Amino acid sequence: MVAGLIAASLMVAFVLCAVALSWWTWRPLVKRRAVVQLDDGTAFDGVVMSRRGPLLVLADVTVRIAGNAQRIDGPVVVERTRVVFVQVV
Repeated sequence: MVAGLIAASLMVAFVLCAVALSWWTWRPLVKRRAVVQLDDGTAFDGVVMSRRGPLLVLADVTVRIAGNAQRIDGPVVVERTRVVFVQVV
């Protein structure tokens, strides 16, 4: 009985640490200008407004594809799984 309680407590502590680490990894980017490079070669230059689950929300965005740049009106939502790298500018 006690061993099961200890195991359950350790599992909860592990899950909480994993969630905190995941949150902290992306937190320093919020409200900063960054270049977000996607796996298809598209790059977004904008301000990271928030991180909502598996998504990054960018504002004041310029998209860069194959040497061309186009300003985008409104927010852009990017799936974090498609992000290759993020460079804070």
